[in-house]
Amino acid sequence: MTKLIPIFINGKKWVQLSQLSQDQANVIKSWLPVNSLRKILFHGMEISDCLDFDTYEYWFNSNEVSKQKQAYLDF
Repeated sequence: MTKLIPIFINGKKWVQLSQLSQDQANVIKSWLPVNSLRKILFHGMEISDCLDFDTYEYWFNSNEVSKQKQAYLDF
């Protein structure tokens, strides 16, 4: 899986879940606590389904490790 590159808005790093595949977005949404996604106003545009990059990065790394463990067990 390819890792998203964060966008910097107001000094904070964000990712937009709509940049993920539908399957990946569904997996991370099921993992997230309620109200984790934000709408951010940037240069007059509202950017929806944004997630703090640190949270996304934690999920991404955890997901990759579990996939690697599963691949090892499948071998």
